[in-house]
Amino acid sequence: MRSTVFALLALTLLAGGRCAAAGDAPAPNYDRDVRPILSDRCYQCHGPDAETRAAELRLDTAEGLLDWVVVPGDIESSELVRRVASDDSDERMPPAESGLSLTAAEIDTLRRWVEAGAEVTGHWAFEPLPESVPVPAVDDASWPTGPLDRFVLARLQQHELRPTPPAAPLRLLRRVSLDLTGLPPTVDEIRQFEAQLANDGIDAVLAAAVDRLLASPAYGEHMAVAWLDAVRYADSYGFQSDQLNSQWPYRDWVVRALNDNLPYDEFLTWQLAGDLLPDATRNQILATAMNRLHRMTNEGGSLSAEWLVENAADRVDTFGTAILGLTLGCARCHDHKYDPISARDYYSMMAFFNSIDENGLYDRADKVPAPSLLLPTDEQAAQLAAAEQARDDAADHLQETIATGEERFAQWLASQPRIDALPGLTGRFTFDDDPAHPTNSAVDDAPPGEGPGITACEGVTGQAVALDGDSGLEFPELFEVDRSDPWSLDFHLRDTVGEAQPVVVAHRTFGTDVGYNGTDVMLAGGRLSVRIYRVWPGNGIGVQTAEVIPADQWRHVCITYDGSSRARGIRVYVDGREVETTVLRDHVFKSVAVRAHGNGRFALGARFRDRGFRGGQIDELRVFDRALAPLEAAELHAPGTLTERRADHSDASAREQLRQFYFAAIDPPAQAARQELTQRRAAVIAIQEQLQETAVMRELPAPRPTHVLARGAYDAPRTDENRVERTAFEKIMPPLPAGAPRNRLGLAQWLTTDDHPLTARVLVNRVWANFFGAGLVTTPENFGSQGARPTHPELLDWLARDFVAHGWDIKRLCRQIALSATYRQDSRASNELRQRDPTNALLARGPSFRLSAEQLRDQALAVAGLLNRTAGGSPVSPYQPGEDLWRESNVMSPPYKQSVGEALYRRSLYSVWKRTAPLPNMLALDAPTREVCTVSRSRTNTPLQALVLLNDVQFVEAARALAERVLPARGDDGEMAAALAKAFLTVTGRPATPREQQLLQALYAEQRAVFADAAPDAVAGFLAAGDSTLAAQATPELAALTVACQAILNLDAAIMRR
Repeated sequence: MRSTVFALLALTLLAGGRCAAAGDAPAPNYDRDVRPILSDRCYQCHGPDAETRAAELRLDTAEGLLDWVVVPGDIESSELVRRVASDDSDERMPPAESGLSLTAAEIDTLRRWVEAGAEVTGHWAFEPLPESVPVPAVDDASWPTGPLDRFVLARLQQHELRPTPPAAPLRLLRRVSLDLTGLPPTVDEIRQFEAQLANDGIDAVLAAAVDRLLASPAYGEHMAVAWLDAVRYADSYGFQSDQLNSQWPYRDWVVRALNDNLPYDEFLTWQLAGDLLPDATRNQILATAMNRLHRMTNEGGSLSAEWLVENAADRVDTFGTAILGLTLGCARCHDHKYDPISARDYYSMMAFFNSIDENGLYDRADKVPAPSLLLPTDEQAAQLAAAEQARDDAADHLQETIATGEERFAQWLASQPRIDALPGLTGRFTFDDDPAHPTNSAVDDAPPGEGPGITACEGVTGQAVALDGDSGLEFPELFEVDRSDPWSLDFHLRDTVGEAQPVVVAHRTFGTDVGYNGTDVMLAGGRLSVRIYRVWPGNGIGVQTAEVIPADQWRHVCITYDGSSRARGIRVYVDGREVETTVLRDHVFKSVAVRAHGNGRFALGARFRDRGFRGGQIDELRVFDRALAPLEAAELHAPGTLTERRADHSDASAREQLRQFYFAAIDPPAQAARQELTQRRAAVIAIQEQLQETAVMRELPAPRPTHVLARGAYDAPRTDENRVERTAFEKIMPPLPAGAPRNRLGLAQWLTTDDHPLTARVLVNRVWANFFGAGLVTTPENFGSQGARPTHPELLDWLARDFVAHGWDIKRLCRQIALSATYRQDSRASNELRQRDPTNALLARGPSFRLSAEQLRDQALAVAGLLNRTAGGSPVSPYQPGEDLWRESNVMSPPYKQSVGEALYRRSLYSVWKRTAPLPNMLALDAPTREVCTVSRSRTNTPLQALVLLNDVQFVEAARALAERVLPARGDDGEMAAALAKAFLTVTGRPATPREQQLLQALYAEQRAVFADAAPDAVAGFLAAGDSTLAAQATPELAALTVACQAILNLDAAIMRR
C-alpha cells in the first residue's frame, strides 16, 4: 500500500545508484548535510505548502520523516532510501520528468544518516542565538588578534591550510579607508601613516587609522549605502510617471544615526515603530519613513484598496529580507514551499504594517502622501512658533471680545433691529431658471453654474436639479477657501436611489484618483460625512452624522465650519437642528486650498473618477463665507424663526441663541477680531507650506482588519475565518515578549530580544560582507532552507552574541573586523590555494573585489580635488548623457535638471535616485534601481564599465582635474615623471613599481606627441570636459597628463579593493 502511495510523489530524490557507506566517515549532520538535499529535491511537493503537497507526505518535519518513510538505524526498512536508490524508473523518486538528479555521494549521505539514527534537528537560522559560543583552541596562538581569528584559524587547520601573510601597510590603509568611508586615503594621510609606522608599528598605527575613520562623517555616508539598498530608498515613486518624492530626510537620518553609532536595536526600533515610542521625538518619527519608501503609483484608475494591500505587502517583504534575511514574499499567495512559513503567517505579519493612516496612492510630486511629518529648520521652527503664538493670541482676543461685549449685545437686542437677510451670503442658487446654467442671485455678475445634461425635477420650492451620477453641476469662482476660512453650505437634499457612497458636494483638485486638497460632503451608508483635507485620510479633518438621512425624502442640510482646522469646528444641521457627529479624522496641516495645488471647481453630485450622486436631487443651494450660528441654521430651515426668537427672548435658551447669532453675524468688534484670527491662521499655513515634509508611519485609531488573501489578490473574499491577528512566526520563532504591545513597537521589541534567532546574525553577516565582499552566509537575502549555510557557523554565532552583549554597537563590530588578522591578510595567494579555495570560503587570504559604483565615482572626485563634502540635503543631479534621459524613457516624467556649481561634485550618496531611469554610469557599475529590497549587489564585468570609466564626462573631468593638481611648473622629463608618480600614489595609495612608472612615462610621451600634432581647438575641446574651471592652459602636456591619469583611474589597482 505504501509503495502505491509513494508512487504518487513528485520532485523528491532521484536515485543515483547504490554505494557503500564511507567507512569511518562521521555521521552526516541533518541540518548541514541532509536538509539541503531534501529541500532542493523534495520540498516542492512534500514541504510546507499544503496546496501542492502530494500524497499527504511531509519531508520537512521530523514527524513527517519519521512517521514511516524513515526508520532510524534501519536502511532496508526505510522507504526513503529504497525509493531514491531504486533502479525501477516507476518507483524511483523524484520521477524522471522532474528534471532533478542526485549524485551517488548524496544518496550515500542519506543512507549513512539513516544508518546513524536519522537524528532530525532544527534549521540553524531558526535556533535561538546561543548564550555563549566556545572559542576554539588553535595551534598557533601568535597569529590571532582576538577570538574572531581563532575561529578562522581553527577552520584552516582542519583543512591543513595556513593564513596568508598580512598585506603591505599601505595596501591595508587603502583597504580600510575604502571599507569604512568609501574614499581612498589622501596623500597627506598616507605620509602621516608611514611616519607613524616607523615609530609605533603596524598594530598601533592601523588601530589609530581605524578609529580616525570611524569618527569621520564619511563613515556614515558610506555605511548608509548598503542599508539604503536594503530598505529600497530612492528619490522617486517608481511605476508609470515616477515622480520625485520627498524622502531624502530619511537618507540623512540614516547617515546621522550611523555616525552617532545609534545602537542597532534602537536603529531598528526607531525605524519600525518610532512613532509609537512614548513622547516620540521628531527624529524618531522621521526614522519610520523606512516603511514609506516603497514604490507608489498615481496612474489613472488605480484603486486605493488594491494599493493599500500592495504597500503593506512590500513592507512585509522588505522587513523579511532586510532584517530577517528571509524570503517571505513566497508566502503571500501560498504556504512557503521551503520554509515553515504559511500564508497565514505571512498575513499575520502583514497585520503589523496594515494599519497605517494612508490611502495607498499619491497625487503629484508636490503633495506628500500622508501620514507625513513636517521638518522645519531651526529658523523656520522659530517663525512657525511665533506665528502659532500670534494665532493663539488672536483666538484669545476673539473670546475676550465676545466676553466683554454683553453690553453691546443688550443694546442691540433692545433696539429690535430689522434683519432682512443673513450676512455673508456669497452664493444662492434656486435652480428655478435653467438647471444646467443656474444663476447666482447673491452676487451681481457672478458666473452661472455649468452642468451640461443636468435636468430639473420638482423641488422643495419650485425646481431642483436631478443628478445622474455621471454629470455634475460645477460653479466657477465659488467656494475658493482654505482651512483657515470659515464657511457654511446650505441645501435641500433627496436621495432617491441609495448608492453606497455617493459624492454630494465636492471641491477638490481635478485629475486625481485620491483625496488631495479639498472639501467634500458624501453619503456613507445614508450618513452625511464632511471632510476637509490636504491628503485624505492621513492629513485632514472630518465628521460623520450618527443618524441616517432617510431615503427618498427631502431633508434640509446646513453645514458650518469655523476655520479652526479642528473636527469640532464642523457642525451639521438637519432640518434646522444640530445632529450628533463622530470624528473621522482630526489632524491637518499645510494648505487644503484647491488653488494651491492644481485646479478644480466646486461641484454638486460628481467628482473626478468617483461615484456620483446617482438619483440625487438638490434644491436651494446657499454658500456663506462665515460659520452660521445655530439660530441661523434654524432660520434657513424655517424662515421667521429668527424673528420669533427676537420678539420673545424671555427664556435663557432663546436669549443664548440670539447671543450666539449676534456675535457670529452682527457685532463689529467680534467681526474684526474674527477676521484677524482668520489672517493669523492663514499666516501659519503660509509658513507650513514652505516646510520640508516627509512621509512617515502613523497608526490608525483602530487596527485595520487583515485577512488571508487567496493568491494575494486585494479583492479576495474576507471572512471571519480568514481574518488573522498580529503574530510573528510563532511556529519557528520565539513568541512576542510577555507584555509587549501587539503593534509595530511590540514587533521591534521581539526583534531585539537577546536570543532572537535572526536579527543579530543577519546584521553581523551584512557588516562582514562590507569588509570581505561576501558574508559568512553567502545568501544574505535567504537564511532559510534554500539559502547557503554559514561557512563558519560558530564564528557567526560568536560575532552575533558578542555584538548583542556589547550593546548592539555597530562601530565596535566594524573595528573588531578591521583589526583582525583575518582581515589584514594579503589578498594575493598561490595558485594552489586558489584551486583549493577558489571563493575564499575558508578565509585563507584577504578579500579582493571591485569597488562599488559610488566608490568609483567618489574616488575619482576625491583624488581630483573636486569632491564636495557637504553633508545632507535634497538630492543633486550630476551629469547625465543625452538630452534628457528621464523624458526620453518616460514622457510623463519631470525633466532632468542638471545641478550646477559645487552641487555637481557631491558624494554619490546624494545623487538623485530615479527608479525608472537611474543614472547610467551608476547602473552600468551594478548599482540597483532600488525598486525593491536589495541586500547584495551583483558584481559584473562588462566592456560598458570600461567605457564609462574612460569616457563618462565625470571621469574625464576628474582625470583632467587630477592632472592639473600634479602638473609641474615646468614640463621637463624629470618633473613630469614625478607628476605621474604622485598621480599614481594619489589614486592607488601606494608608490608605482618601476615597471608601472616606465609604462606611464611611455604613455605620456606617446600622448604628448599625439596632442602636439593636434589642432589647438581639439586639445582645448578634450580638456573642456565638465563644468569645473580649467585653471591651467590647454597645452599638449596637460592633455597627455590627463590621458595618463585616465589610465591610472582605470588600473586594476584603482578600481579593485585589495
